[in-house]
Amino acid sequence: MIMEENKNVNGQQPAGEGGRKRRRRHRGGHSHGQGQNQAQMQQQGQQKQQPKQNQPQSEKAQNAQKQQQNQSAQGKKNKNKGQNQQQNQQKQQQNQQKQQPKQNQNKNGQNGQNGKGNAKEENRKDTYLYTLDGNLYVNLTNKCSNGCDFCVRNERSSYYGNYLWLKNGDPTVEKVIAAANGFGDLTRFKEVVFCGFGEPTYKVAEMVALCDFFHEKGLKTRLNTNGQGNLINKRDIVPDLKGKIDFVNISLNASCVEKYQPICRSQFGEAGFAGLVEFAKLCRKENVDCRFSIVDCIGEEEVEACKRLAESVRIPLYVRKYITDS
Repeated sequence: MIMEENKNVNGQQPAGEGGRKRRRRHRGGHSHGQGQNQAQMQQQGQQKQQPKQNQPQSEKAQNAQKQQQNQSAQGKKNKNKGQNQQQNQQKQQQNQQKQQPKQNQNKNGQNGQNGKGNAKEENRKDTYLYTLDGNLYVNLTNKCSNGCDFCVRNERSSYYGNYLWLKNGDPTVEKVIAAANGFGDLTRFKEVVFCGFGEPTYKVAEMVALCDFFHEKGLKTRLNTNGQGNLINKRDIVPDLKGKIDFVNISLNASCVEKYQPICRSQFGEAGFAGLVEFAKLCRKENVDCRFSIVDCIGEEEVEACKRLAESVRIPLYVRKYITDS
């Protein structure tokens, strides 16, 4: 009964002491739950913020990795580029060596055949004059605008015992005259030939001056040339030769430029062959006695083709034996 009286009409408990205590516990419990909720929310917020705080570090690591990859790729690219440049330089150097006259391939041949020499050759004097077949030959220079496959100076330190590579530079007119006076009576020679281990027209002024000296001695003069003197001097030198050079021998070597350049390798390219033909025409025009010459090793068909070319420009052709051993 007592418990029945503590209930209201609706069966609810009156707001008494027990109710207040229960409400306090409810409020207390609500406050505790709210603290738990705040802690959970704070923890969740920290968890949400934690990835954001870690994200820059992850992005930095990824960026560093990408940068390292880019640097590695760039390094490979630079390496490949460097290799390509090196290969191109090697190819360019090989092409230049193919076109370059052979005088540079054996360092002027001063160390002898296959690069072997001795102290006697190193101490020898330069040879400006030498004798062969009753003629006196003048060695004015080692420069040449051609690099002919069949040239007698290829891989040779000497020519019939004459060391023609000039270690001390091209001689002056005075040095050649002094050497000539050392031969005594010059009239015993049939003629003086300007022909050595180079193209004499590089020294056209010295050659003309020496012609006057040898003419005074009663000697005839001859020029052996590749016919590129006008290209070398960038002017027509034929008037300089007139009355000085008694005979000009022009090495033809081939019937056309397509065959000439691969074996003679003129530094003037295809203009070298055209230049020598034009030089021969100018000699004939100026009444300077001249002829073409070829070596017999080029084959019968090519010899006949050279004969037809020589006839077309009215220049005589001389076919000479190829010198295999000197």
